[in-house]
Amino acid sequence: MSKLSGQFRACASITFLLAAGLLLIMAGCKTSQKSVSPVVRDERRPEDKSAPDLQQLITDHSFKAKTLTAKASVKSIIGDQENSFNINLRICTDSLIWISITPLLGIEVARILISRDSVKFVDRLNKKYSVSDFQYLNELLQVNVDFDIIQGVLTGNLFAYKKNKFNSVYIEEKYYILSTLSKRALKRSLEDVDINKPIVQDLWVDDTTYRITRLNVEDQRVSKSLLTDYEDHRITEGGLFPFKSTTIIKADKNLKIEIEYLKLTLNNEIEFPFNIPAGYERIQ
Repeated sequence: MSKLSGQFRACASITFLLAAGLLLIMAGCKTSQKSVSPVVRDERRPEDKSAPDLQQLITDHSFKAKTLTAKASVKSIIGDQENSFNINLRICTDSLIWISITPLLGIEVARILISRDSVKFVDRLNKKYSVSDFQYLNELLQVNVDFDIIQGVLTGNLFAYKKNKFNSVYIEEKYYILSTLSKRALKRSLEDVDINKPIVQDLWVDDTTYRITRLNVEDQRVSKSLLTDYEDHRITEGGLFPFKSTTIIKADKNLKIEIEYLKLTLNNEIEFPFNIPAGYERIQ
């Protein structure tokens, strides 16, 4: 695989995360400016909610839309390199994710189209392109992802990493924690290690909105993890949506992405233009 320029490689990795997750399925053009803050819970026991019950509540309260378009500002840190840029995003839920990346000067440097089985991108800076499956994306991010994971990270909706099964519910201050660990205590400690479950996924869930405020996936075998925090949930026609998110991937090279959405449109007819100009070199 040929090496991309430092600038585009940073943009590509970030975009993929966005489209994670790196991260968007977003909501409607008419939004309230009122943020929804977690409510301090009443005293209750973890057994008040079983893992299947909580999973169903998360699904029932998830963000739902057929199509979305969005504009967002993005800040990324990859290793010791920091970049800021804007993205235009178009999504057909469960089908396509389209991203256009522009530096602050406004000239497009890359375009990406992600389907359920392919990742395509055009590097306009270096006149190169790639058509591949998710293996190339996984190499960029250094974490295994697929379409559902990218969509879930970007929307704050539920996904199961590598089809993990959620087994337990813990309580931590204002939140339920839905975990793939088997329950051994009333509270979930990130220091817990289960040698039978090397890949652990935890979801912090608000007890009134049942929206995910944090997700953490940790592969204890290779010391890699993906952590996303969601903020500024606002009411939209598709449900509550987080207008700010921060994703951190810890791997061979650490990656941090901060996303702030500036404009959202929901359920319009949209197109996904993607073409490869003549003379562009394919990246193998």
